[in-house]
Amino acid sequence: MGTGIVISSMPGPIGTKKFHRQKHMKQEKNRNLIKRLATGFLFVAALAVWAADISAQAPKRIEFGKGKSSAIVRGTTGQNGALYSVRARSGQKLVLTLSPRSGVGIKVEGTGRFGHTVLLREERGGTYEVGLEESGEYTILVGTTSGKSAAFTLSVRIVRMTDI
Repeated sequence: MGTGIVISSMPGPIGTKKFHRQKHMKQEKNRNLIKRLATGFLFVAALAVWAADISAQAPKRIEFGKGKSSAIVRGTTGQNGALYSVRARSGQKLVLTLSPRSGVGIKVEGTGRFGHTVLLREERGGTYEVGLEESGEYTILVGTTSGKSAAFTLSVRIVRMTDI
């Protein structure tokens, strides 16, 4: 019967601070992950509400002036978003600039030979380019990301798609 050395995995007085610091850091990472997941869930839920209201809301047509290929739309999202439509041809692209950068989101959809397609879905304002493979009608939904009505400005340009 020999004697052996037993090493304990329990933190001692020296390792206690380090152990608690590591535990706190892990808890903080978990909290941040939960916050990101909750934010993502809220955005998806808001998009689902917007999608449900699309059928009940008739889109406003975006008209371009004679000889023009751009238009500016100003409005408010309301709680259910603002829906617009624009007609474009294959080989063109939509250049969309939405402001403000926060508090609003944008979604572009089209229906073509492959059925209903979501071409763009962003939860913030900014400038986005959407290449169009088919001629047809495209819908643009501008919605709030906070659940509260938000004012916005949307610039819509249609330009020729350049070769890649």
